[in-house]
Amino acid sequence: MKFHLLPNKDESAHAYVFRYIFGFFCVTLSLQIWRIYTLNATYDQGLFLQEIWNSANGRFFESTLASELSAPVMFDGALPEVGYRHLAQHFTPLLLFWTPLVRFLGLWSLPLIQVGMISLGGYILFLLANEYLPPKLSAWIVFSYFSTTLVIGPTLENFHDLCVIPCLIFCLLLGITRNQIPLYFLSSILLPLVREDVGLLGFGVGVWMIIRRPNWRLFGLGLCFYSCLAVMVITNSVMPMFGTELADRFMQERFGHFLDGRSGGTIDVLLSMISQPILLIQELFSPPGKTFLFLITAGLPLAFIPLIALDTWLLIAFPLFVALSSQGGNSLVVHLRFVLYLVPGIFAGTIFWLADHPDLFKRSLFRKFWRFCLIIAFAFALAANPHRALSFVIPDSIDPWVKVPLKEQLVRGKVARKVVNLIPRTAAVSAETHLIPQLAQRQVLLRFPENDQYRDEKGHDVSVDFIVSQPRFNLSYAPAFNHHKLWVSKSINRLEELVESSQYTVFHCDKNSIILEYNGSTNARNEECFVREINSIRGDLQLLN
Repeated sequence: MKFHLLPNKDESAHAYVFRYIFGFFCVTLSLQIWRIYTLNATYDQGLFLQEIWNSANGRFFESTLASELSAPVMFDGALPEVGYRHLAQHFTPLLLFWTPLVRFLGLWSLPLIQVGMISLGGYILFLLANEYLPPKLSAWIVFSYFSTTLVIGPTLENFHDLCVIPCLIFCLLLGITRNQIPLYFLSSILLPLVREDVGLLGFGVGVWMIIRRPNWRLFGLGLCFYSCLAVMVITNSVMPMFGTELADRFMQERFGHFLDGRSGGTIDVLLSMISQPILLIQELFSPPGKTFLFLITAGLPLAFIPLIALDTWLLIAFPLFVALSSQGGNSLVVHLRFVLYLVPGIFAGTIFWLADHPDLFKRSLFRKFWRFCLIIAFAFALAANPHRALSFVIPDSIDPWVKVPLKEQLVRGKVARKVVNLIPRTAAVSAETHLIPQLAQRQVLLRFPENDQYRDEKGHDVSVDFIVSQPRFNLSYAPAFNHHKLWVSKSINRLEELVESSQYTVFHCDKNSIILEYNGSTNARNEECFVREINSIRGDLQLLN
């Protein structure tokens, strides 16, 4: 019996789509769990877990990990604070919806949420496509959705608040298509509550409605007005109530080239862009090679139809404008969360274009070309080893060769469980990035070696109870990645400094892990192990230089 990945008949399309959804959900969820277990999930995974866990315990949106990224800590040398709310950096009230699941499943809740939301987005995409296209063609589009690195990458990434974007945008478009006003209004209202800049997507859909959906023009005008008002109020009034990060950090990081060193909010950036049209044009079209490669990657799994579809360009125009005009480069990295701003427009625009060209899919040559594009797109998605999810088969670096064997990765996970169990659940902890998700369900957690002190609720400067370090974990990647080498050097130097100052004693030591305890009791065996490990690791670092 011959097995087909793509349906040949309309009657079998629904069954194929459910197989795609089930297969994608199971595989990506397994890879996410694997990433967490083998310590390849890192900082943001822990930050969101701590924030939602704190919210579930009545400390809404609080996170000491988020505090480490605040402007006072990053630029003024202040200590991270207990009670700092992440809302100063990103306005994400919809995260409260996940608090019951985090309370119930803890560490394993976030991958379930992320994979579940993006998988559900594929099903809603199928419903939308089925309104315009034959079921067989709709199933091809869904298969393309699950095959592209623009979806696979963000699914396998550390948890992020943008995972609900495909669901909401496809629901909004489905509400318009089916003339279901409640579905349209619910999706529209929720968009700015995902994150402050997601309101920009709503504005883009509103413009598309005005131009391409005459019966919905008034609704489109209303959506544009609501989206603009929501973004302006949130970014200029609500978020500054919790901190100055938007003006002092995020706008500087992404649009500092327009602000010329000045602090500013959304309105300041827009005015600066208008007053510097030549600089704006330069940023939109440079670097041309990277932009071209991004657009090719985005169009490949859909046989490049998005590149010629007017609806696609209208739907992605505003988020693409922000991505091209910002600095730093992350907005155009095809496996990062930011591409989810573009995914709904790319796929919805393709649906609308194919609806206007019904004969194209009937041609055998086009279907063969589309299959070829899908194979190439999926191969590229796997070969990129997004977020080290496939490191058990794909090396992290070829020159120099860096590949951690499967058995060693399993041992890492087992060791991490033992280390976490040694530390009291209520203790304040500072740990290296790869251990942060394992320890995030506590009120005070910091990143080591960057911080080992914090400011408590009373305003007192306090040292953490425990410091957890695994220098050899980062040493495995040091031959190919300088930031791992730097982490190792900083970690062992700080560990040595804290022990020599008698602030901390060696609570636990072996070849895998070192744990220091604040004002703990001394242990000669642990201290001998500590000195031996530090000297050995320092020697290994010197061999790399």
